[in-house]
This record gives sequence, structure tokens and C-alpha cells, in this order.
Amino acid sequence: MNLFQLVLKQMRQRALGTWLTLLSVMLGVALAIAIMICYREAGSLFGQTDYGADLIIGAKGSATQLVMNTIYHMDQSPGNIPYPLYEAMLDPRQFRAQVKIAIPYVVGDSYQGKYRIVGTSPKLFGYDDDGNKLDDEHTMEYRPGKRYEIAEGHDFHPKKFEAVIGSDVARLTGLKLGSTFQATHGEIQTPNPDIHPEMWTVVGILGPTRTANDRVLFIPFLSLYTIGEHDIGLKAQWAIQHGQPAPSSGADSDTVKAYKMNDDGRFELFVPKEMWELSAIMVKARSPFMAQSLFYTIKNGNIAQAAQPAVVMQEFFGTFLRGPTVVLLVVALLVTVVAGIGILVSIYNSVSARLREIAILRALGATRNRVLMLICTESALIGLFGGLLGLLTGHLLGAVGSIYFDRYVGQGINWIRSDQYEWLYLVAVIVIALVAGLVPAMKAYRTPVATNLVAT
Repeated sequence: MNLFQLVLKQMRQRALGTWLTLLSVMLGVALAIAIMICYREAGSLFGQTDYGADLIIGAKGSATQLVMNTIYHMDQSPGNIPYPLYEAMLDPRQFRAQVKIAIPYVVGDSYQGKYRIVGTSPKLFGYDDDGNKLDDEHTMEYRPGKRYEIAEGHDFHPKKFEAVIGSDVARLTGLKLGSTFQATHGEIQTPNPDIHPEMWTVVGILGPTRTANDRVLFIPFLSLYTIGEHDIGLKAQWAIQHGQPAPSSGADSDTVKAYKMNDDGRFELFVPKEMWELSAIMVKARSPFMAQSLFYTIKNGNIAQAAQPAVVMQEFFGTFLRGPTVVLLVVALLVTVVAGIGILVSIYNSVSARLREIAILRALGATRNRVLMLICTESALIGLFGGLLGLLTGHLLGAVGSIYFDRYVGQGINWIRSDQYEWLYLVAVIVIALVAGLVPAMKAYRTPVATNLVAT
């Protein structure tokens, strides 16, 4: 009988103790591996540097909140900025020399309280207001070199109740080309949601982007101003900011809605342009120098703030994610060490109960070194099998984390991929198990043959 056969025989004889020890190792390794995966992939998810926009311009306040709200469609909007600022981005006499692309964003409503509705411009998808395709140079990217592609249908008209929806929205809600939907006020599911009466029709479905935008319904930003509650809110905000009644809409006095529908399906908006407000403006600058110059210009003004998404999210990851993750990783390592101690105790007790058997092996010709190798191999195999099971379980936990990120961020993580640190950790676990087995192995090594062969 060779060495491995002897080891496996011993492990089968005390199967319960072996499995419990394997379980402790597996749990420690699984926890550590899951933390490694989430740490690595969260860094790719939140700490990335490859954003399509150089700047996000929004209301004064938290830059992190602005980026999370605009890029990841999480959190609440920090506030609104005046529409004329967007026009200034397109004005050759103001910021046009610095700005290559500017995309308006208006948020605040949702579909079913779960999927964000974003009011924007057809330029986001690479089309002008007349439906003509823009060249790649003037099309916004969601990642460098990656642009939105409409997989089905076409882009929406800027003055029609039309929508282009993300791939996940189409998959999860059943909305398809020709489907209609209504907007829910706010982004939280409530028992009695406030559903706006306006109805949008799906005219396009985006191809997958593997970003939070896959869970978004995009509509013309002007269509959001047609909603009665929004119209009232804009007027109230104007009155507060300017200390005077809002300007006349130009509509007839008996007009109930903030718009009217024309025969061609377009709406005519009665809300004056000076009252329009945006949640954010996505900006692609003409050069890194122009981006930095615009950043400081907006930052030093008193109307809005400019956030650099790459810088903001790197700081966010370093401040809020790296520290807690390192703490959890230390805890996981401590759990692994405790599992190693468990191996030591388990095998030590096993050796104490098998002294007579070990003495018989010695009497049959097994050397002290072979007995030492027998115990150390058993310990190392427990570390190996427990580590491999922990590695598999850790990746399964990573899959659960991916589902969580996909649900709340709109983008999952690559839980299948492993890196060299995981395998180095597995080697470390095996070494810890081997070292843990040395103590009981030395006890077996010193077992006196004659004493333990005496019948009890």
C-alpha cells in the first residue's frame, strides 16, 4: 500500500472529523476569495478611468453624488442647472471652442419605480434632431471607442413621445418596439405610485453595453417638461430664484396642459425656454487641456460644478471601498489561520488515537520519516481539497455579488475570472495546513514502538 492509499484510508476512517476540518478550511478560503473578487472587480467597476465623457456638469454639491447619479444611475440628483448653461456649451462665443460634444440629462422619473427614465437628446446615440447620422467624431462614447448602437428600431424624435430603451429593460420588462409606457414620479416603488398620464412609445432598443445604461429608458428631455407636475415645479422654482412670477407660457388661458399635440405627432411645448432646467450635462472636450480649462472655469463660477468622473470615482474607491475591503480580507486571513489550527487539533487528536496503529506500521518496516511524511501529506491534502472547494465556493459567492451589482448598479462583475493572487493564496493555505500538520507529525515521529504495541 503506497503513501496516498494509506493517507486516504486514514481520512476515510475518521470521515466526520476530516469533513468538518475540510469545511472550516473551505469557509475561510471561500470568504477570502469572494472578498478578493469583489475588491478586484469593484475596482474595475467604480475605480475605472475609461469614461466616454471628460466632464459632468451639474448642480453645486457633492461631485461623487453627481457622478454616481449620472454615470451609474444611482442616488438622487444633487439638483438642477439652468438650460442656458447647456446652450453656452454650444455657443462659439462662449464654450464651443473647448467643447466637442455636450449631451443634456434630465432625471427624476422612473418606469415601475425600478428603471430610471432619462431625458436626453438624440445626439447621445449619434443622431441630430432631424434624424441624420452624426460622424463618429461628434458622437458621445460610453467607453473610449465604444458608442451606443441601436440594435432594433431607430432613435427617438426630440419632440415626440418616443423612447429608446436599454437591453436589460427590454429583457426584464417585456417592452418591445411599439410598446407604450408611462412614467412614475420618483424612483422608489410605493404602494400607490404617482403615474404621469403621458404615454411614450418604444421606437428603439439599444444593444448591450454592460453598463448601467442597459437598465435605462431614454426619452426626449423636452417631453419631461410636458408633464403637468414638472411644469408647476419649474414655475415655482423660477419664482423662488427670481422673486417674481414665472414668465407667461404663451398658451391660451384655458390651456390645461403644458403642451399641445400637432397632427404630425409632435408636441408643442408651452413652457418658456428660460424656465427649462437640466440635471446634468455630459461633456466631451476637444483636448485634455481644454477639459481641464473648462473644469476650472465652471468650478470657479457660482452656477454649477464640473466633475471629472475618472478622478471622482478613483477617490471614491480609495476612500469608501479600499479600507473596508482590506479589513474584511484581514478577517478572512484570520479565519484561514483558525482553520489551520483546526487542522492541527484534528490531526493531533487523530494521531493520539492511532498511536498503536502507527507503532504497528513502524514494526512492519515503516521508517520515522515515512510516518512523518504520512501525517504531513494528510494535513496538506486537507488544505488542498479544502482550498479548492473554497476557491469554487468563493467564485459562486462572487456570482451572487455580480447579481447584486447588476441589480443596483446595472452592471455585473466578472466573477468567473481568477488571478494570480487567488492561486498564491491557495498555495499559502496548503503551506499553512502543512505547517499545522508538523506538530502531530512530530508526535507520531517520536512514537515508541515497543510501548504502543503492548495490548491494552
